[in-house]
Amino acid sequence: MAGITGDCGFFMYFQALARSVTSKPVFMSSLCQLPAVVCAYAADEHIALFTANGESLKPMRELIKKECGVDPEDTRFVIVGCEDVPGFEAVANGDRVDVDSVMPHLVRLAEDTVAKHAGTAKPIRAILFECTELPPYSDAVRAATRLPVFDSITCCNSMLASLMDNPRFGVNNWHLSWDGAHTTHRFGDNVPPHLKSKLVNTEHPENVARWNEILAERSESVKILAERSERSVKAI
Repeated sequence: MAGITGDCGFFMYFQALARSVTSKPVFMSSLCQLPAVVCAYAADEHIALFTANGESLKPMRELIKKECGVDPEDTRFVIVGCEDVPGFEAVANGDRVDVDSVMPHLVRLAEDTVAKHAGTAKPIRAILFECTELPPYSDAVRAATRLPVFDSITCCNSMLASLMDNPRFGVNNWHLSWDGAHTTHRFGDNVPPHLKSKLVNTEHPENVARWNEILAERSESVKILAERSERSVKAI
């Protein structure tokens, strides 16, 4: 395992928690690459942040400032919500998105956003897709706007590239020293004991039995309280 990521941009909420239980790099959201993107462009150049819903991103302001050292409400950022893109409402509804149908509308939104700031003192120089439902459109948006587009895929690629062998430079084939045998791993091995005791699945049957006992005790307690309450009502 090279690192830990998530399948939703809002998993930034779990960034600190995931970091606390591993020594591997954690990049739960494409927003993790925001500091590097900001550093690459001047303060008078805009960066467009595309999100599934613009309003839903606002409560994350303090979290993004804490984790990334960047204020998403800074004037250099243009927040673009995709909630009104035809067909993209499937994300909010938990349905499968028809990528081919949404593609032209998403590209048009990107083109209109870039055009709106073209020729101004703060043109858009880069685009970052926060939502993990957006990478299917990255190439099309790159082609249409001729701008760099950062997403969850570029975030993972940059992290993984730091651990990959470079055949054109340095000491090559160092990764081939692996003996080919996978390390035995049981789900939850990397978490602290106090968290492992809460895992309830087929790989931890001892916890299943213990939690069943706890639930049974709670159920019995609720039953006793109900009986007492009933007796009290009758007494009254």
